Amino acid sequence: MNLNQLYYFKKLAELEHYTQASKELFITQPSLSGAISSLEEELGITLFQRHGRNIKLSKYGKEFYQYVCLSLIELEKGIEKAKERSDSYGGVIDLGCIPTLAGDFLPKSINGFLKSIDSKTQFNVFHGMTLELIKGIESEKYDVGFCSYVENKPKLDFHPIMAQELILLVNNNHPLAEKSSICLKELSGYKLITYRQCLPIGKTIRKYLKANQLKALYAYDDEISIGGIVSTTDNAAITARTPFLHQFHDLKMITLDIPLNARLIYLVMNNNSYHTLHVKSFINYILQNECRLPE
Repeated sequence: MNLNQLYYFKKLAELEHYTQASKELFITQPSLSGAISSLEEELGITLFQRHGRNIKLSKYGKEFYQYVCLSLIELEKGIEKAKERSDSYGGVIDLGCIPTLAGDFLPKSINGFLKSIDSKTQFNVFHGMTLELIKGIESEKYDVGFCSYVENKPKLDFHPIMAQELILLVNNNHPLAEKSSICLKELSGYKLITYRQCLPIGKTIRKYLKANQLKALYAYDDEISIGGIVSTTDNAAITARTPFLHQFHDLKMITLDIPLNARLIYLVMNNNSYHTLHVKSFINYILQNECRLPE
């Protein structure tokens, strides 16, 4: 038994898919299969059982998985402590974030951390929608994420860090373009669009629309798509005020009577994961220095 076998087993147990696990481990599928077979032979037990095209942990595999996780966490703590005591300490942080933060908030936050806390840390930044990012945080693909709140995730910690204002978006030829602010109830009779209902921000906006007896076509994933539709049609849109909208020069952003804290962005982390010192330092830096919540 060697350390690689334990890491391979842990990854396969979490993904329950040989092809996907081998890709994330950067090894061939036959190499992974051989390592698991050798491990099972040495232990004298079957760790996985076939479940259609996928696999599932056996009864003994589930028990072994708990011990492997605890052992690897302690080992990683020891390695981290050794690095911390040496002069070569640095590290890599894998971040997942929604695209709307990639142009302003995240670069400023990372640069601030590098300048004031740890200039040796390297950041890998991955973009995705909230539900995709949540899966990545749960599977430990990302050390930390920045996205919307998702219910029924007891293993995750959500810390609100900023709000994105929800506005009405129209083009310059729209009948409402002369207004600087408007109430939701005044939008009755106008064609409205917004985000897909499956997205957290879509659910939030739907709540306010329903309270004002309004309906909208929920068909879009992001502000670029929404801005493009609004700029070329007579539709109005309820959307978040983000840097993506600045590329459109023929749009008018109108203030709505929706609370500023209706759309919150969260720092999200897996409270069951082991976080290295540089990950903890980055989390603490964000929570102490980069929170931008409305008063």
